[in-house]
Amino acid sequence: MKQVYKYDENFMFIEPVLVYEKDGAGNYVIPGFCTEIEPPATPSLFIPKFDPVLRGWIEGATKAEIDEILNHAQSVEDQSPIEVLKAQNAAIMVQLAESQNQAETQAKMIADLLMMLAEGGEA
Repeated sequence: MKQVYKYDENFMFIEPVLVYEKDGAGNYVIPGFCTEIEPPATPSLFIPKFDPVLRGWIEGATKAEIDEILNHAQSVEDQSPIEVLKAQNAAIMVQLAESQNQAETQAKMIADLLMMLAEGGEA
């Protein structure tokens, strides 16, 4: 078994992959869009991108993306733990309300379909 690193068509890192298949000479068969070269640790690169010419990993994030990530991290650091929990709670409440709304919509659709079936399937 050997670990390789998968990237997409734009060479952006996706995930580590385990390879089990070997060729006739006993070498591991590395799938396409994969490399044996390990990306550096996460703090080193924001979005790892494989450079096939350099045969190494480079920064794939734009300056704007890096600034956004750093600004978000800074805004979270500036908040007290209570403020962070309040924000998380608010986000969860919004998700819950959306889920309840979807459940009600689905229940109405099911009721309408059952009514149509009871009436002989005519709309």
